[in-house]
Amino acid sequence: MTTVLYQKNDLEFCFSDAFEGKFLLSLLENMKEKILSEEWDDYDELHHCCKIIHDFSLQKGVAMDFHTLRRGPEQLGMVMITHGAIDPKIYACSGISISDPTDQVALLSYFHISPAGRGNGTFWLRDLIMPFYADQGYTALYLKTSHPKAFPLYDRLGAVIGNYTFPSDNAVHMRVGRIYRIPLKERPFPKD
Repeated sequence: MTTVLYQKNDLEFCFSDAFEGKFLLSLLENMKEKILSEEWDDYDELHHCCKIIHDFSLQKGVAMDFHTLRRGPEQLGMVMITHGAIDPKIYACSGISISDPTDQVALLSYFHISPAGRGNGTFWLRDLIMPFYADQGYTALYLKTSHPKAFPLYDRLGAVIGNYTFPSDNAVHMRVGRIYRIPLKERPFPKD
């Protein structure tokens, strides 16, 4: 069931502990924009997101939360947060292990905003999602990303703890990524 956590003008910032296929619509819009603007980077976001959801769903004791951004019925964004029985060696292939107690760690496993929802990402992550997990006792959010346009946001919120490279889907080029640790602090949601 989807719950509205916060409203800002005509936007609804929602939470669900169950996946729904419509949550992927913002990813499709991003892929469409990349193709139309001739910025295709040989990385199928939809495939990778679905694989992450499938892989985590098979791990005992791991919970997935889906934060969505919508305007009416239009899905504008999705953030997937994973927590629970997280393997501290999840980033071991990059030479990084989670240093915090895993019962106090959440993973930002996916974050996408469609072109129509852009301009809300910092507010959504910093002012809504991070306090949501801090309030539940989590002390850190870990993530890995190979999206250079997202690096400045994560640089402001946390610290780079590792770097990695991997081939694009068809080995057309190498993708450069970063691993981040973002500290979480309790604070109230913004006032309306």
